[in-house]
Amino acid sequence: MAMMLGIVGSKTYENKIKIKNFIHKLKSQTTEQITIISLGDKNGADKHVKKYALELGYEYREMNPAHTPKNLYSLMTEAYYDKPYQAKNFHQQVKIFTSVVESCVVFDDTDLKDKKVTNLIKQLNKAGKKAVILSA
Repeated sequence: MAMMLGIVGSKTYENKIKIKNFIHKLKSQTTEQITIISLGDKNGADKHVKKYALELGYEYREMNPAHTPKNLYSLMTEAYYDKPYQAKNFHQQVKIFTSVVESCVVFDDTDLKDKKVTNLIKQLNKAGKKAVILSA
């Protein structure tokens, strides 16, 4: 079974080269099968994680929120998606993401001021999962 590695980041993170180099380096440093999972944000780091994970041949999945439509890479079943927008959808998204990943790399350019990023790191720590933070 593949290792489930979370790679996410702030919505303003745009250092594409750093993300691409990190994902490329994974391939040369391990023979283990890796599935890369992001939160599926359309902006910032997650957008670049998706692009480079797919370009470099990784299995890619995303834990997009319940109020969004299911897509080709969505982690959950059809029944999970297309719900009404609620703030709790984001908490549920992070909770499920945290339960699925074995460890997580976070690309951040906000000095941990992005609420989604700080909440994610808090939840990963609570679950005893390793979170590595890489700043711009």
